[in-house]
Amino acid sequence: MAAAGQRDRRQGRGFTLLWTSQAFSEFAYSTSLIVLPLLALAITGSPSQAGVIGFVDAAAMLLAGLPAGAVADRYDRRSVMLWCEAALVAVFGGLALLLWAGQVSLPALVVLALVNGAATAMMMAAGEAMIPGLVPEERLPRAVAMNSARTYAGHLAGNAAGGFLLAVRNAFPFVVGCAAHLVGLVLLLFMKRQPPAAPAAPADPAAPATPAGGRGGAGELLEGVRWLARHPYLRLGLAFATATNLFFGAVYFIVIASAQGGGMATGLIGVMAGLVGAGGLLGALAAPLLMKALPGSRPIIVVLWLFAACTAGIALLPGSWTPGVLLGAIAFAAPTSSACFTTYQLLLTPDSHRGRVISVAGIASGAGGAIAPLAGGVLLDLTGRSTALLVCAVLAAVSALAAVLSPVLRRAPRLPGAEPAARELPEPELPEPEKAPA
Repeated sequence: MAAAGQRDRRQGRGFTLLWTSQAFSEFAYSTSLIVLPLLALAITGSPSQAGVIGFVDAAAMLLAGLPAGAVADRYDRRSVMLWCEAALVAVFGGLALLLWAGQVSLPALVVLALVNGAATAMMMAAGEAMIPGLVPEERLPRAVAMNSARTYAGHLAGNAAGGFLLAVRNAFPFVVGCAAHLVGLVLLLFMKRQPPAAPAAPADPAAPATPAGGRGGAGELLEGVRWLARHPYLRLGLAFATATNLFFGAVYFIVIASAQGGGMATGLIGVMAGLVGAGGLLGALAAPLLMKALPGSRPIIVVLWLFAACTAGIALLPGSWTPGVLLGAIAFAAPTSSACFTTYQLLLTPDSHRGRVISVAGIASGAGGAIAPLAGGVLLDLTGRSTALLVCAVLAAVSALAAVLSPVLRRAPRLPGAEPAARELPEPELPEPEKAPA
């Protein structure tokens, strides 16, 4: 018992160091997201060139996604994060010096955006893959929810600090960002090494065979795709996660664009966006309790039905505050659904493939959010605000009904530490991945 308690304390210390390190990094990343386009606009005077910065960051994160997972599975994950933090300290510090000297140019901003996106993708894959080894299994849902809360808090704090620091002096956001990444690097030095995951044994029915050509080949980058494609629960859960990101992003764009086009005051639009961020942060903090109250796949189903109802309410109910309040309600519930899927993903994936599966899932669900503004804009142009929102509500309701009728989601195992619901059927075995065809 004493040995187990010491092991839990060591694991808890490792998770605290990782969580705090990533909190500083995410703060710096969110600060740069709002500051870089504004600097590019000030330097070039061209909105299109300013838009290049956001595109480069997003493209770098997307393109680095699959190799990030393979790197996280092949090398010491702590070392991967240390190298990424060191690169970010260098580019943030270098840009701060250029700005201080008045020598900055658009290519310098592009370099920072490129390194920022790629290094962040690497750290996200390595950091999330480490979590199951740093917390006891029964505390995994809480750890995942805490990560979600950290992301929301970093986004809110980074955006606010970025605008304030830029107003003081254009170099200050990057001085602070450099210091934040340096703190994150120092905290990681106090963690134990995280050696590469052992290859999954071919005889293990829960693990895919190592691809031909050995580790490091092109097949390794696709192994996360193969694992998700063969596993019924993860495959279906990822499909619903991608659809939810697409629906929410499209609805958010429709609401903001129509509010701006209708002459709503920019202050009220900002409050609306703030309600979404605050709802997400509060929802992430409440997610551990909500996951206990909603065992199995219920969080996914509840969020889809709530999304459909709230979107219909935004379309039909009057009031300038209604869209912000209802979007905030959706944002409050979304972290519980996300934490549910992420926890199952971490539990059902062998450590040897965890980084790649995390990367593939992030790219797939992120793609839904990436095309959401385009889909929302097309719907808004073709049908108008109310009809576009009702179309999104109907699609969300259809997705919710499909989730309710899905036998795979109904047979989802209880999460560790969850209490069985009243009159709940006996807990089934963890679903095995489908066998690949011969």
